[in-house]
Amino acid sequence: MPDRPPFQPPGTTDDSAATAWDNSDQDAPLYLDMLLEYIPVLASVVSMKGAVLFASRHHTLLAGVADNLASIQTEADLYPAIVQQRVAALWQSSIDVDSEQLWELSAKHKDGSLHHYHMRRFYLQASAVLSEGGGLEDSTKEATVVYTIGVDVTDHKNAESSLRDHKTHINYVTFHDPLTGLANRSLFYDRMHKSISRAKRAKTSLAIMLLDLDRFKNVNDSLGHDAGDAYLKQVARHLLDELRDTDTVARLGGDEFVVVLENVNNSDSIDNIAQKVLECLAQPVSIQGHEIACTASIGISVFPNDGDSIDQLLKHADTAMYRAKAAGKNRYQFYVRAMSDTAVNYLLLENDLRRAIEQNDLCLYYQPQIDLNTGKIIGLEALVRWQHKDRGLVSPIHFIPLAEETGLIEPLGAWVLEHACERFQFWLEQGLNMGKIAVNLSTRQFRQESFEDSVRSILAFTGLPAEYLELEITESSAMENAANTIDMLKCLSEMGLSLAIDDFGTGYSSLAYLQRFPIQKLKIDRSFINDIDSSAQESAIAKSIIDLAHNMSLQVIAEGVERPTQSRWLNERGCDQVQGFYYSKPLSEEQLMTLVNDTGKATREDGCVYLKL
Repeated sequence: MPDRPPFQPPGTTDDSAATAWDNSDQDAPLYLDMLLEYIPVLASVVSMKGAVLFASRHHTLLAGVADNLASIQTEADLYPAIVQQRVAALWQSSIDVDSEQLWELSAKHKDGSLHHYHMRRFYLQASAVLSEGGGLEDSTKEATVVYTIGVDVTDHKNAESSLRDHKTHINYVTFHDPLTGLANRSLFYDRMHKSISRAKRAKTSLAIMLLDLDRFKNVNDSLGHDAGDAYLKQVARHLLDELRDTDTVARLGGDEFVVVLENVNNSDSIDNIAQKVLECLAQPVSIQGHEIACTASIGISVFPNDGDSIDQLLKHADTAMYRAKAAGKNRYQFYVRAMSDTAVNYLLLENDLRRAIEQNDLCLYYQPQIDLNTGKIIGLEALVRWQHKDRGLVSPIHFIPLAEETGLIEPLGAWVLEHACERFQFWLEQGLNMGKIAVNLSTRQFRQESFEDSVRSILAFTGLPAEYLELEITESSAMENAANTIDMLKCLSEMGLSLAIDDFGTGYSSLAYLQRFPIQKLKIDRSFINDIDSSAQESAIAKSIIDLAHNMSLQVIAEGVERPTQSRWLNERGCDQVQGFYYSKPLSEEQLMTLVNDTGKATREDGCVYLKL
């Protein structure tokens, strides 16, 4: 392409000042030439032989293109080498005069920035073409030229990309769980609608597995929510690894997950998947230097047998999941229609329990706590019983969980505390001193606002001195918000009553907090007592708890003692107190009075009772 001298407006000289430009027709081509050369777009005119007749200086910004327009001779010189194949393909396509070709160019500038151009290419008939010398001359015949113009659309492209990314992010956040990245409830429902539609068309089955982690709350309470969140992420990862790509895995909230299994032909295949999931989740994982293993309970419902809607399938899977938990956890349970009958039964039982609390239809049983060295009854654990007018004696295994679930545990707990204090004060007034009356506290009762005021009111109402009352709180309840636990225990301790940690060894106690609790006693959970006379592992755990308690100047009591060999083992290892069927089962007040007055089984000394062991 011939080089052009610097542009000089008409009517000026090198040494004269610029004057107003002439707008005559003969000057217009020069102005147009300057405009096209410096316009900030890729503009070129090329002959049908590929020779560059004109090019804007914007081409020289492209990486791989000459810096000087004079060096640009052919259309291939206008673009980086990577684009030349694309330009060659444009020449090979069918060409019609007055036709237009559109294409996209992405190329780097010499400054390293990536630019995007929207290119338009025209084939035009021209009656005047540039001469080889660079001027204009008339042509006796028309010629075809290729005119190409490219507009920089980089900002527009970037804005579109940002908008797409933003929309993608919003869509992801809307339909995915922020912690685990799994599908959330909204996406689960969307996929379930489609899965059910496919199953109806194909006349196949699908199953949903509702999965709830067992005792996950203990992880949060003992190690903190960061550790709990980290463990939930691991659970999500394990589920994705174990299941098929076609299966939907969603987190509904908390520690509850749901899995959708499509194209399941029989219950055996569901059995295999559920068992594989249980085994996978039972494997310990390392979180913050701790080995954590939470089992899971799974409820399973199948379309269409157990329901034809999402809510119905979820409800039935939830029912089956709670049945799995009630059966001992770490297992799966298929929904059966009888479970719904059980749910109705629970509703009726709830109404009856509410009425029993209001009408004083409950009663207390008492299990003696024994000093191992002397046989002295040093306490009674108050245990609530419900004599139903139609059902007979209802086990606490049934109505205590029901009370906790429905909120009736608060009035039930208050009833037990008041009546236990009232009866113990009555016996003291009769000259019968059996140490202390021990009352279990539920987590909900212990966390009740102004619980210490309720205790103070009950003691004042019944007249029982605080020194005769012992409150038992489970280890897991104590570690739930340990700082608040310390404050509550201090308030109770300042009243003068005794405090004990129940079911010790089953939770995740922090020794740093344990030593700050104003407690007087640790109660070894019965699960560590069952085989202490035959299992080296259980005996080692029990001995460690006994030593720990004594090193902290605490008394230790073992529950669930049922054999003389267990009693001897505990006595030899220095355990202070025991309770269990070997000494006495829980007794009604009438049975208790019979025991303490039976001279063949007990003796009295200064109002205290000693069992003849």
